[in-house]
Amino acid sequence: MKLNPNQKELCKNIDYSFQNLKLLEQALIHSSLKSKGSNNNQRMEFLGDRILGFVISDYLFYNYPEWREGDLALNYNSLVCKETCSEIAEYIGLGPSLIMGKSESKHGGRLKKAILADALEALICAVYLDSDFNNIKKLILKLWVSKLQNVGDIELDPKTALQQWVQSKGGGLPNYTDLKREGLDHDPIFHVEVKLQNGLKSTGKAKSKRKAQQNAAQKLLYKIRNSNE
Repeated sequence: MKLNPNQKELCKNIDYSFQNLKLLEQALIHSSLKSKGSNNNQRMEFLGDRILGFVISDYLFYNYPEWREGDLALNYNSLVCKETCSEIAEYIGLGPSLIMGKSESKHGGRLKKAILADALEALICAVYLDSDFNNIKKLILKLWVSKLQNVGDIELDPKTALQQWVQSKGGGLPNYTDLKREGLDHDPIFHVEVKLQNGLKSTGKAKSKRKAQQNAAQKLLYKIRNSNE
């Protein structure tokens, strides 16, 4: 197997030379390429996701010993989410290297965040299988260096942060309930409750329903950060 120019550029960008080029090829094959059958990157994505998760959680655990579980979970999830992975995939030029069906490519598949994020996880798996854990750990920390430098300063809106924390725990989405509305029509006050499947809940109030939800989520996040839930 010979690398095309885009794949050569990709390897240059991650500063890694594959011994087994077939591993790289499989990591780049999207499921839309039907001619390859099931020989796509989905299985590699599965393992790559777990490897990435371990490396990032290990880094946070040892570098932020003062953080409670809630802080660890919120920062961890923002570092491994699809948005972050797709940003890094774009940075290393992963899109042009992907091997996919003509229809998917024609309809912007090489730019889709979900596809890029999944392919990055598959690429992580490919490097791991081609070398060893120490090499992939070094590569991940190198690719994530700018994100890790800003860790702890993540400014997600409260609703998004709460949702990401819940998803990192494998729970269902937060449930927001309108409790009441008071005040004049031109100057209302909305009261909202947010509740999780585990029973944790909090309330918020504001002049808009959206802001009331944000306030409720912020209070619940405070509870999470200051508890062992």
